[in-house]
Amino acid sequence: MAYKCVLLSVFMLIAGFAHAESRKLTLCYDKYPPYAIGEFGEAASGGIKVKLLQDIGKQLDILVAVKILPWKRCLSAAKDGLVDGILPLYKTPEREQFMAFSLPVMRQYNCFLYKKSAFRGRVDWTDYQALKDHHLGMEIGSVVDKEMEAIFESAHPIERAADSITLMKMMDSGRIDLATIDSNVGKYLVNQQGVADTIGVSDVPIGKLSYAAFGFSKASGADKWVAEFNKVIERMRKAGLLERIETQAQK
Repeated sequence: MAYKCVLLSVFMLIAGFAHAESRKLTLCYDKYPPYAIGEFGEAASGGIKVKLLQDIGKQLDILVAVKILPWKRCLSAAKDGLVDGILPLYKTPEREQFMAFSLPVMRQYNCFLYKKSAFRGRVDWTDYQALKDHHLGMEIGSVVDKEMEAIFESAHPIERAADSITLMKMMDSGRIDLATIDSNVGKYLVNQQGVADTIGVSDVPIGKLSYAAFGFSKASGADKWVAEFNKVIERMRKAGLLERIETQAQK
């Protein structure tokens, strides 16, 4: 009898470990405040998208974690099943080949960061021809809108920088007049760096307005969570929680 009790206890312990492991998700994202904060190769220490994942994880009784990885490595890890997915990102046909996507959770778009002293009066941010005489800056490797970029290139070479803070410094020195940036990142950085008096963020999207969604790795089997995530996302949307999260991203 005692032997059977021991066996039963061992079986229950193993089953408990298996259950816990099956309800664990590890996602990745680039080091990109305010969306994800942390150092490469380590667990994220905060961020708007990290907090959103944690909130959903609590509602689904899932243990969640986020690794901070360079963007290309993060995509590769999701493709190979080394992580279970990626925090909200744009859905593209290429990414759909190796990830299943949740419902949209956050509006994201690129816009112009601009030096206020270089633009007096009303500016039509959608008329790129009227803006092309100004010097444009972009992050290295970024592709925002090829038509827009071609128009600016026809007047001046586009200046490239490693990150958005460097672009802001180039703007302050007079090297560029405006730069492309994610709208939430732009508003966050302008407030964080204390430059709201000299640098503005346009509210007009460059190109198409897009919505980001969680991407789940098919190779890791995490795509099975899409339906469960969608139920929580719908509840959060109806309660107005997703809009609140988007507002927090700009602070």
